[in-house]
Parts: sequence; structure tokens; C-alpha cells
Amino acid sequence: MKSFFVAIFLFSFAAHSESVILGPTQNIGEGQASSFVKMDETKVITSLGLVFSGKSLQGLPDSKGHDYEYNLDLPEGVSAPPFDHFTMNWNPHGHVPDEIYGVPHFDFHFYFITKHEQHMIPCDGTDDATCMKQPPAEYIPPFYISGPGGVPMMGWHWVDFRSPEFHGQPFTTTYIYGFYNGEMIFLEPMIARSFLQTKPQFTKEVPLPKSVAKPGNYPANYSLMYDSVQDLYWLSLEKLTELKNSPL
Repeated sequence: MKSFFVAIFLFSFAAHSESVILGPTQNIGEGQASSFVKMDETKVITSLGLVFSGKSLQGLPDSKGHDYEYNLDLPEGVSAPPFDHFTMNWNPHGHVPDEIYGVPHFDFHFYFITKHEQHMIPCDGTDDATCMKQPPAEYIPPFYISGPGGVPMMGWHWVDFRSPEFHGQPFTTTYIYGFYNGEMIFLEPMIARSFLQTKPQFTKEVPLPKSVAKPGNYPANYSLMYDSVQDLYWLSLEKLTELKNSPL
């Protein structure tokens, strides 16, 4: 599987000046997925994200009330702070609030904490003071408001109140920030499977906070591109912007 995926990427980027480094391949549905990092000639990371084949949207599990998590590690030897690891979470029947997000979709998580730290997050009503500790104002991106509660092994989700799904339009894609213990710990594009199946191409701006708990390069854009020749979806975090942990 991995040699097949590597062959695709070598073919796709042989004519480009930037290099692409892949993480380990993960089977999802009937297809495969991998993390990736793009670098320019000076080895500076210009974007990173997830790439997955069209077949990964097929043959997925369908148990109601279940969230399927697929772990995707960063490429070996790559350091890209604040990022530690990524996941694709498949929600075959959506999740709450059902009237907005109750459709089959993927939650694409880009975590800053380790997998062990992620899986130790309760957010089950026993740790509300920690799970939903109010972040400092400088940590909250413009236009973002908190959700009603936390999610185990994830954290407290914050959403952009301008998002179309909160104004009478069907959910297609949205961008979430995740917090735990008052600190941002993940970024999360969410995309409906029905929207992915239309093979969309888009780039969207992302509001950034003034300061962060974990310094590093944060995306000011996220994009989705579909390669019809290779049948690949590229979900990219782009326009990486350095953010620091300024004194509060």
C-alpha cells in the first residue's frame, strides 16, 4: 500500500520545485490516507495536511452512535510545531447538534498534544472545570464562540458564528478550534461526505488568535483540492503564520 502511495506522489510532484514528505499510510474505507508536509528549496515547511484517495469515502463502517478514529502520524523525522499528530474521525450518522451536523462527515483533527495526552482527556462531566476552563481572550480567534460542552478524547470545541450552517444553510465544511484547560490543543476542519463527493475545490481564510499557548506556525488558510487524474483529495493547512506565547 505504501509503495503505491509513494509512487503516486513522486509522479504528481516530480515537476514541482517543492518537495513533499509523506507520513505512514493508513487504510480508511476502501482507500488509503497519509499525512504530508510540503517544503520549499530551503526546507521551510510551506503547508501540511492530509491526503486521501477517493476510495476512502467508500466501504466505511456504519454503526450508529459511533465515531471511528484513524490516526495519521507526521512524516518520520519531521518537526512542525505546534503539530504532533493528526486524525480522521468518521461520523457515519453525524453528531450533535443533530439539526446542524447530523449528516455523515469527517472531522479532521490536527493535534498539538501527544496521542497519550489526547486519549487521557475525559470531558465527560467529571472534569468540567478543566475541560471548559475559559481561555485568555488573546487565545480566542476573532468571531469564535464556545460550544455547549466538551467531547471525550478531544476537548472543548469553539466555532465561528459566521459559518453558513448557523444561518440556515446546509453544512458542507467548517473550521473549529479545540481547547482544553484553557489552551488551544487542536485545529479541526469538518467536511460532509456528500460535499466531498462533489469533488470541490476551495480555499478559505481562517481567523487567527493574537497569542497561543504553544508557539509555532499556524494556518491562516485551509484548502481542499481534488486531483482527478490520481483520484486524490488534498486537505491543506496553508499560509503558515508564526504565533508566539506572549505574556498575558
